[in-house]
Amino acid sequence: MGIKWEKGGVSPSELIRQQTYARQDGAGNQPEVTLWQKYPEQEIMASDEKKMKADVVDVFGDCGDISSSMLADGAYPARSDASGCAVSTGLAFSLWGSTNVIGLPVKAEGKQFYVRGVFEEEEPRLFLQAQAESEEPLSNMQLTFTGPGAGERASQYLSSAGFPEGRILDLTLFAWVLGMILRLPAILLAFGILERVTRHGKRLYRYPLLLAIYFLIAVGILAVLWYCMDLPEFPSEFVPTMWSDFEFWRNLFQEQGKNMVSWMMAGPAFRDMELWTSSFMAVLLSVCASAFTAAAAMRVSIRSYKRMIFYCAVYTLTLCLISFKIASAHNMTFCKAMYLLPCLWICVDFLFYCLKETLAADVREGRIMDEEKT
Repeated sequence: MGIKWEKGGVSPSELIRQQTYARQDGAGNQPEVTLWQKYPEQEIMASDEKKMKADVVDVFGDCGDISSSMLADGAYPARSDASGCAVSTGLAFSLWGSTNVIGLPVKAEGKQFYVRGVFEEEEPRLFLQAQAESEEPLSNMQLTFTGPGAGERASQYLSSAGFPEGRILDLTLFAWVLGMILRLPAILLAFGILERVTRHGKRLYRYPLLLAIYFLIAVGILAVLWYCMDLPEFPSEFVPTMWSDFEFWRNLFQEQGKNMVSWMMAGPAFRDMELWTSSFMAVLLSVCASAFTAAAAMRVSIRSYKRMIFYCAVYTLTLCLISFKIASAHNMTFCKAMYLLPCLWICVDFLFYCLKETLAADVREGRIMDEEKT
């Protein structure tokens, strides 16, 4: 949950006082708070007096809350570390010609700092921790809540803490939509499995006994399918008391539209650009993966138990290796559905082949009447 102030903001000393009073009053369920502000084109100087311009980000809190960049070495400076900093790989290469710079001194904002960590980023950028006693307001706040209703709770938090009202960026619904898009390949497979379950059931509607047995098999397939999908939970604050409440839906779309416009009009900070870029790439990769998945699924033909086990093992191992590479390089991984749904498709394909062969054998041997071609 992000909050931005066009003018002013909240200083580290104000935040410390608010958190102290909240603890003394026994206020529970307080959010994790990180303050930050970017100062573009600041002069950075290495110990050999080599200089360059870079974006300096003053942070008071967890630097990881405002950056999705993967750490290449070391760690971000802690909130109490007033002499530490973290530099991007782009800044490290430009100043020192290497990313092996942990512990080296660097001057920024007229003070000397020591590199605690290096993060993956081509743009020259440097993270510093603001001092706890600083009265200078920082124009951005990142709040981390547990549970639903983050937007309303953020507004209540600002009011109860006595902080000025700011522009609240609530992307809860956007995150849910993005989570569904990321599962698009798995959703396509799920619809394919449902279609095959229905189609095979139609073949048996003239055979009541076989249809009853198949019904139990279909229920088992659907139960496994539901478990494998692992769909993200729809935010409860966007669920109306009545689905026919059109006024609720109209207000919802208006509020979300204003929220997105407000975000774009606020001016793109570096973390906004990171979010837009990662979201676009996630959607693009998901669409491409969906096309590949659909083409591959139509060509799958499993005719033996050994081949089913082999294909499932090869797919799982391949995805684990890819996931490990992505996680180590970009701090990302696949959702559970991407691991399980393709394996379920393979197993279901073999199951339907066995059912079809069994039905055909029964028809040939006269155990049931061939009332319908299979």
